[in-house]
Amino acid sequence: MKRAAILMIFITLAFSGSAFALGKPDFSGTWNLDTTKSDMGQARSASTSKQKVTLIIKQTSSVLTTTRKVGDRSETATDKLDGSESINKSPSGHDIKNTSQWVGSTLVTKSVMSMEAGTAESTFMRSLSADGKVMAIDTTMKTPNGSVKKMKLIYNKQ
Repeated sequence: MKRAAILMIFITLAFSGSAFALGKPDFSGTWNLDTTKSDMGQARSASTSKQKVTLIIKQTSSVLTTTRKVGDRSETATDKLDGSESINKSPSGHDIKNTSQWVGSTLVTKSVMSMEAGTAESTFMRSLSADGKVMAIDTTMKTPNGSVKKMKLIYNKQ
């Protein structure tokens, strides 16, 4: 009898966890980069690691708007969440074509930017901790010369 009760509790917890995982989290809020927990790979630069990086995110059911602040600079990008294309500008003025869609509770954004040197492609997989206080962005970037770079950025909610 005890085994049956334990099994029922386990099954209930497993299904309730699955239901949460299938939901679409709300990334809205102000997020600060935690450089001690992040793996910036080769993208880490002395200027970025010393400056505070903040994301301000506003999310609706159809759009995610992200303002990224590094020191005194800021840039804003708006992405549709239905898989259709969004176009934003890079700091250098190039068009960045993004498509974002949900894969379970993870928001996956694929980006393509054409430049003089060729095409850069990136995939950003954004997820939220169960308590909603930590956001992880796993990034894979393919440069125009074909090299691949990976990063995992960890942000804490203010």
